[in-house]
Amino acid sequence: MDFSSSVLLRSICPKLGEWSAGSVVASWFNQRDANTATATTASEAVLYQYSSPWLILSPELKDGTMSNKFYSLAADSIVQTPSPSDVILNRMLTCRGSSHGFLALVSPQDDELFLYNPISHRHIKLPSIVSLPRLPYDDRISRRDVAKLILSCSPDEDEENCRAVVINGCRNALAFCFPGRSKEWTMMFDKKRGRGAYVDIVYSDRKKLFFVLTNCSGIETWDLGDPSSPKLIKIYELDRVEYSNLSIKGSVKFVCVAGVGYLVVANEDLLYVVQYIMDYVGPDGQCFDHLDKRRPARCHHMTIGFDIWKLDPKNGKFKYLDSSSLGDLAIFVGLHSHSIAIPANEVPELKPNSIYFTDGCYTGSLKGGLNDGGIFGRGGHDIGIYNYKDRTVSPCYYPCDAASVKTILPAPIWFFPSRTN
Repeated sequence: MDFSSSVLLRSICPKLGEWSAGSVVASWFNQRDANTATATTASEAVLYQYSSPWLILSPELKDGTMSNKFYSLAADSIVQTPSPSDVILNRMLTCRGSSHGFLALVSPQDDELFLYNPISHRHIKLPSIVSLPRLPYDDRISRRDVAKLILSCSPDEDEENCRAVVINGCRNALAFCFPGRSKEWTMMFDKKRGRGAYVDIVYSDRKKLFFVLTNCSGIETWDLGDPSSPKLIKIYELDRVEYSNLSIKGSVKFVCVAGVGYLVVANEDLLYVVQYIMDYVGPDGQCFDHLDKRRPARCHHMTIGFDIWKLDPKNGKFKYLDSSSLGDLAIFVGLHSHSIAIPANEVPELKPNSIYFTDGCYTGSLKGGLNDGGIFGRGGHDIGIYNYKDRTVSPCYYPCDAASVKTILPAPIWFFPSRTN
């Protein structure tokens, strides 16, 4: 069974007719109104722990001036930064990465791809989308489809050793560059294995390696220390993952559930995290199959659970982590953000043994700012805090109960202020 990309799960329970979707899902989602956080400025907010992520919110337009807005978890406040630079204003942009204090923004109009720091407003131009590797069946349009981009470190802190790795194209190819220095992208390709289709990337600063999740049940380890010779170091097969303890086993049957996979580095450990997303949830919390004629017109996808495995580097196997195994870790995952794990004792405002998540199944664009409501796409609403021990979801700024969720476009994304901001 492969959960490294969105898949359809059916018949999770062996028996039929014993489960009420409405009662189960309604109990998973605790109701609460939207957060009523106070406001502060960026200069005040950075006095808090640098490791505490912010949530990018819709910007504020007042008296003809726009300011970016964030929600700081550590400060429990709204952070506002000055109006974006001309690089951002009056352009249709799509955010495809959030890593080390920078956002990766794509401009389809002129095929530009660049890094942008919304606090300092520093802009770093990356090689054009046109120079991204083109694989068979990729055309000019699909090559523009950047799925995710992460950095090995902040360019402000160590520009010489900074690497940007991107997943792109209809076949989800892998490529890297040196921000601010490279003229084109370099494909990451192993002749023996061929070109894999990739779905997530993470970087280990301790090991100086990139770990890349494929959609064919594998995790590849890449060394980009030598810019002229990217090396595939090791491969871990996910078909050795133990699936006997799935958190949703025995709770859901004959409904559509997507499993979205993420990689997370927690100190010296590599974690494989799977987010389970119910495709069709009605306003009353009841779940429906995609063929169910009773399905109401207004349905949303919603996260119903998570499972986590930890890699044992000695035997190459992934061990399932039970409900108490996360300890004091707070894990942050999202479709386009660099996944991280933070010890909650370093940021007391964070909840231990929890997973902070943003929408794993959305599409959207940015126009005129970081988040101004957008004009394209769906979703963005699936945001919350999953308690790995209690198996419950609580709100994170936005309400998360089925009756209150609304489409948010573009979707909020985790932002991680760097130490130089």
